[in-house]
Amino acid sequence: MPSSRQLPPGVYWRRRAFVLGIAFALVFVIARLLTAGSDGSSDERPAAEQAGGEVKETAAGDEGADATAGATGAATGPATVPTTPTLAVPDGECAAADVVVTPSIAPGATAGRDVTISLSLQTRESEACTWQVSADSLVVKVAQGAEDVWTTRQCQQAIPAQSVVVRRAVPATIQLTWAEARESTDGCTRRAGWADPGDFTVAAAALGGEPAEADFTLSAPVAATIQVTPKAEHTKKAKKSRTPVN
Repeated sequence: MPSSRQLPPGVYWRRRAFVLGIAFALVFVIARLLTAGSDGSSDERPAAEQAGGEVKETAAGDEGADATAGATGAATGPATVPTTPTLAVPDGECAAADVVVTPSIAPGATAGRDVTISLSLQTRESEACTWQVSADSLVVKVAQGAEDVWTTRQCQQAIPAQSVVVRRAVPATIQLTWAEARESTDGCTRRAGWADPGDFTVAAAALGGEPAEADFTLSAPVAATIQVTPKAEHTKKAKKSRTPVN
């Protein structure tokens, strides 16, 4: 066999350097690929997760805000402002025939005690007018059956003189007192007796107007019950004997 020709040493060194260079290049490229792959996956995945978390949190926050706004709107609702009716301005004096007087007495009236008579005043036609209330323009009486028991014609001081604005839409109320539920006499003296308990009718009218009536009951007074607490009896102590003891 012919012997192989021996190459110079420099050729071998160049070949070795070339092979080593290729090996280092491959290792470097593979390392870069692996590093780039791991960095890309690690960077992209948390970013995606963070983006997803932000979307979820934003959606949840929007839903919470909407729910809160809905609950607040449902609880509050549209604000309702109470409307106050505008009262008519009085125009001149009231005609007596235009004033309607409606009397009433609250339950609990008692014989022998002051009875409050309430009078509701309204006009029939005029929107508002001024009425001078006095014994000359108003009459009130209490009757039992066909018999008059008390009347302001005899007890004129029971009607306090005053100026009242009377309206058609809104009633005005005045009050007077049937003092001690006594029967009235000429001059309204205190010598008259008291009305007995029973059923009565109160009537009132503006002089020149139509009267109105209301029924009520005068109840018997209830005597106050006085409770007396018996005093505790004290037990007397036996006196000591003064006889000397032997």
